[in-house]
Amino acid sequence: MDATIQRLTEVNMILPMLPILVMVGTLYSTSIWLMLGVVVVLGIFSAGIKMYRAMLLPIREAPYIEAAQAYGAGNLRIVMRYMIPRILPVLIPTFVTLIPTFVFLEASLAVLGLGDPVLPTWGKVLNDAQSQSALYNGYYYWVVSPAVLLMLTGLGFAMLGFALDRIFNPRLRSL
Repeated sequence: MDATIQRLTEVNMILPMLPILVMVGTLYSTSIWLMLGVVVVLGIFSAGIKMYRAMLLPIREAPYIEAAQAYGAGNLRIVMRYMIPRILPVLIPTFVTLIPTFVFLEASLAVLGLGDPVLPTWGKVLNDAQSQSALYNGYYYWVVSPAVLLMLTGLGFAMLGFALDRIFNPRLRSL
């Protein structure tokens, strides 16, 4: 099972996500839920899983894990009670820092016309501005407003992720 997950992760690491989503949007459907499902499935087998595996391997050999196995704790209890809390300080800031990536990915798909046509998103506003030649007609705020909001969202989540990393990671705390 471990080898299969590692091979899936390696294949996923060499395939770029945006062209895969463009193909799904073009050939199948532009539903935001389908795109979100594909992003989640591809995100599960991303490069981060190798880092989490490397963090969990030494924890698996720790004496308190052997003690938990000796008193009869099940595998799910050992993972949820003893292993996950050890890597949670790394997981939370990483997930928060990844949010802008997915926001920009959705905006990129919407700018290309592959987003959900029903949902009003910043990428759809940029696509509408492009299709109606807003910059040539002097409607620069059609482009500037969503672009600035996208940048502020990315900056806000990145700063929140870095702040959480400083809080959860004791090596980054300043005296």
